[in-house]
Amino acid sequence: MPRLLIIQAATYRSRDDRRPLRIRKRKLVGAVMPYLAALAPQGWDVTLTDDEIEEPNYDAPVDVVAITARAVTSLRAYEVADKFRERKIPVVMGGPHATFYGEEMAEHADGVCIGEGEEIFPRMLEDAAAGRLQKFYRRSTPASLQGMPTPRWDLLNPKHYVFYRPFVIQQSRGCPYNCDFCAERRLNGDYGYRDRPVEEVVEEIRKCGGRHIFFAASQFVGHKERTMQLLEALIPLKIHWSALFSPRFGLDAKFLDLAKRSGLLHVNMGIESVSQTTLKSMHKEVNRSDSYETMIRNLNVRNISYSFNFVFGGDEDEPDVFPTTLKFLQENKVPAAYFNLMAPLRGTPLHDRMKSEGRLIDEPNLERWAGVSCHFQPLHMSGEELIARVRAIQREFYSWNSMVRRLRLPRTMADLASWNVNLTQRRVALHSDTMNEFSEF
Repeated sequence: MPRLLIIQAATYRSRDDRRPLRIRKRKLVGAVMPYLAALAPQGWDVTLTDDEIEEPNYDAPVDVVAITARAVTSLRAYEVADKFRERKIPVVMGGPHATFYGEEMAEHADGVCIGEGEEIFPRMLEDAAAGRLQKFYRRSTPASLQGMPTPRWDLLNPKHYVFYRPFVIQQSRGCPYNCDFCAERRLNGDYGYRDRPVEEVVEEIRKCGGRHIFFAASQFVGHKERTMQLLEALIPLKIHWSALFSPRFGLDAKFLDLAKRSGLLHVNMGIESVSQTTLKSMHKEVNRSDSYETMIRNLNVRNISYSFNFVFGGDEDEPDVFPTTLKFLQENKVPAAYFNLMAPLRGTPLHDRMKSEGRLIDEPNLERWAGVSCHFQPLHMSGEELIARVRAIQREFYSWNSMVRRLRLPRTMADLASWNVNLTQRRVALHSDTMNEFSEF
């Protein structure tokens, strides 16, 4: 029986501290490792290691090691891979980082999976076991989202997760939008927005046994009618769920009413900016800044917890964008917000434009390190000033005074969800030099 070790790599604490950044417990039961385990050929003995929780056992009696990596975890992933390869154990690697850095990844792996793993990952494992592993495995067609195997949650250690254990469920892939700064739709192949069958999503929720669900998708609502069918099917499950969807659906009373009935607890929205001029420059005109207050009222009247994503550093952003944004958040008592510094990621129009203009800074280390970094030259301020201003608004927004003024007393599940996000992000704000917005998730 072939033995497989799947590792989800951690990130380093900082550029100068090459120790893995560790946490005690995760706040989400992730889908990546359990799903990879489910893709393994029948009969394989599979073990999972979350590098952010515990050090991998480099002496483990395994036949193949599989490591999944993002840009921020890539350098640590290479370190782990090299240690196993020193023992002559075949290492296969993949994940979002492989899409644009496959050649780099191949320097530390015996085989690299580029693109969606269905069909390819099982073949890589079989080839590794048979001694015929190739250097690259690519797919040029979209994977089918029908008949996806159930993640192997039984292989996870429940002690590594918070007591209420929100499960990550994948109900779609891709994104219907084409924002200038976002590489999401290109990471696994630009195949458009695809939905899983409603009945299969519902069955997977039943199998996980959780009462709290997080739908992992850059956009929960790609095809509205199909999503409404899913919401109807969720009602009998009596779960609480969270997701990310476009602000325009916060203006849709019919959609919000059904979402609330189906158990919507918290929604995260990429509103990106309070300036319509900036939104236009991002190719995100689907957002209308003059509708934000109406959207907020719609969410508040239904007692739905919510958070907003902001991106700072665009060419239309002047220094006054920071106090303007903070004023908007405080006046509207927005429960939670994530403050992101624009990153010219490979595969985006933003990257190509800034590269042609000679504005990229330290491109080889783009997104490699935890914390707030600037990898381009902004137009209206220095990179150092941009970082300082992002950190300042983050710390002010998550100060105790701000939290008490904005948040309702925790009397409902939605209130508790908002307080939970704030307490987590307050910790991130106080350690913004070493932590990312979603470090503990």
